[in-house]
Amino acid sequence: MANPLKEYAVPFHKGDVIFREGDNGSEMYVIQSGKVELLKEVNGEKVFSLIMEKGDFFGEMSLLESLPRTATAVMLEDGELIIINATIFDQMIRHNIEIAVRMLRKFSTRLRETMAKLESLNAVNGKIIKTTPLELGTEQEETKNEKIEDEKPPVLAQLLDEESLEFFPVHKEVTLIGRNDPVTGHNPDIDLTKIDTVRSVSRRHARLTYKEGTFYISEEPGTLNGTFVNNKKIQPGIQVPIKSGTIVGFGMVRLKFVEATQLGAGKREKK
Repeated sequence: MANPLKEYAVPFHKGDVIFREGDNGSEMYVIQSGKVELLKEVNGEKVFSLIMEKGDFFGEMSLLESLPRTATAVMLEDGELIIINATIFDQMIRHNIEIAVRMLRKFSTRLRETMAKLESLNAVNGKIIKTTPLELGTEQEETKNEKIEDEKPPVLAQLLDEESLEFFPVHKEVTLIGRNDPVTGHNPDIDLTKIDTVRSVSRRHARLTYKEGTFYISEEPGTLNGTFVNNKKIQPGIQVPIKSGTIVGFGMVRLKFVEATQLGAGKREKK
């Protein structure tokens, strides 16, 4: 059976650097042929290395969360890589749920391997520290949350539910919108669980980005019930500019977007 993603395959040569640690990116890669090394360096010394072969995938963090690359990827031999962007990934998930299941299994395997390596490193350094996925970063998260509460960052904009008058402030330049997942502990920056009575909003539904004075809304990969700007459905992964007064939809939820400048103007008018 022919590979439906074959048209997205790109040839690479031995020694080619696919991306470097810290680079921005929005694609993931599936190895069609050849081998790839993922590595991390500290002060020019390699401290981590993982060899990946045909069928393996990598770079998914940048695709799913728009995060900088966490490692450097280098071709160890000539081969082909299938390059998948947000739009292609969304189509894959919608038409073949097995892809999502396979990715989840791979994530679980990688997490177990990472835990084992961390415990080995701790043992070598004379520190026997048992670490579980739920414990990772807990103290850092608590400290970060305390700092956020203390600092009270300025409101850049807000999303308003005109029926309930519930509003959701936007404090960050990149804001994840979705629903809380108590099973995995996932908490989006803006949690619409309270007003999404029919559960039409995905856990990771959309991303609001503030860049060079303009706000953009984009749909996350795998979102099921659509994201809308003034009732027009937008394509996954495409940043669509919005401004005060725009009605933004997440599944069945409709919210009015208001920039901070307009919030301030409203306060002045009331005075």
